[in-house]
Amino acid sequence: MIIACGQMEATTIDGAADVWPAVDRLAALARRARADLLVLPETTYPAYWLDSRERYLRDDVERSAAVLERFGRFAAQGGFWVVAGFVEEADGRIYNAAAVFDRSGGLVGVARKHFLWDCDHRWFSAGDEIRGFDTEFGRMGVLICADARVPEIVATLAADGAEFAVEPTAWVNTSGVRRVYRNIQPDFLIRCRAREFGIPFACASKAGREGSVLEYVGQSQIVDAGGNDLARAPEGGEHLVLAEVAPCQPVTRPISAEHRGRILSEQTPFVAGARSTPCSVSTSAGAAAVHASIRAAGGRTLMMESGELESFAPLRCAALDGVQAAIVRSRSPREDLLRARAAENRIFLLVVDDAMIMAVNPNGAIIRRRSDGREFVEIDLSEADVKQFTPETRIWGQRRPSCYRLSPAAEPAARRR
Repeated sequence: MIIACGQMEATTIDGAADVWPAVDRLAALARRARADLLVLPETTYPAYWLDSRERYLRDDVERSAAVLERFGRFAAQGGFWVVAGFVEEADGRIYNAAAVFDRSGGLVGVARKHFLWDCDHRWFSAGDEIRGFDTEFGRMGVLICADARVPEIVATLAADGAEFAVEPTAWVNTSGVRRVYRNIQPDFLIRCRAREFGIPFACASKAGREGSVLEYVGQSQIVDAGGNDLARAPEGGEHLVLAEVAPCQPVTRPISAEHRGRILSEQTPFVAGARSTPCSVSTSAGAAAVHASIRAAGGRTLMMESGELESFAPLRCAALDGVQAAIVRSRSPREDLLRARAAENRIFLLVVDDAMIMAVNPNGAIIRRRSDGREFVEIDLSEADVKQFTPETRIWGQRRPSCYRLSPAAEPAARRR
């Protein structure tokens, strides 16, 4: 199948009418390329920043029924499937949603964003169902932007049989510096998700600025089941990226009964008490010595082998139980996997053999490489107790275990502390 991802220049809600000419241009390009599926960004219409619920409900913004009719016509005219982000109105609420249309323009279904990001909380309600959609190409998982940051959501789609995943998104620039583009998803997380679950990903993002409020990083991308880039857009501008994609049976990595029970439990995650003391860790020490030094400083740690990182479950459970730093014994760490595990759990990862090879902080940033030559690395363990991506995006606060489904349990595996 040929997937097309349409990257769009951001518009404000006041300029929502400008969305339709952009969609028309992208759909025409996809039609000429004989695409089978066109993916459009999160809240393609009217905008991501709604200003307020009241502003969205004004008469100059098209209601969701009319928006769905428009997307359906684009699908029918192009003769391809469409997945497009929109604002869904239902039951007196509004949702950050994505609609799925078949080649005839028929509405197959709607997915709602489950893990709300920052300003989403101001006007959107969260979805309460995680499932795939049957297509002529195979079963398709749909995530919306920050959903991909939560491994349980992707694992649930894989357990539901998703053979490929699409992600309407609006990747916000998290660097804090205009035109210095950073976001963990295009930087490393999407490649890691594809490799872990063994399915291709296709992500359509926004680019540019949305008024004075938000800046997006663009970089819409398509990756194969091995996490290899097939196509990627630049940071700025309107672009259509295309790639031939082979849907795959998802990889269902065994999860121990212990880990499965913890992830699916409603048990309250660990809450830190007093602020932890920063500590200085020798980069020439072995794994046992690093573990002991952090423990001596009052840190909560876990010792693990690099192979245990291949599944999200062991470290997720450790983070739920309050671990601040994991010491990973390895000689050749896989950088994107380390960064993904650190960022999704907001903990420190220290890769140590006979000496420290790499250190990653809770933001997924590498703070030490062996080549740095520094004798010590400074770690403020209290950073790992802040379980939020932004002040309004709390990781544990949005856990909904009743919505998760995981692969069958494996034999119990002991965890080393």
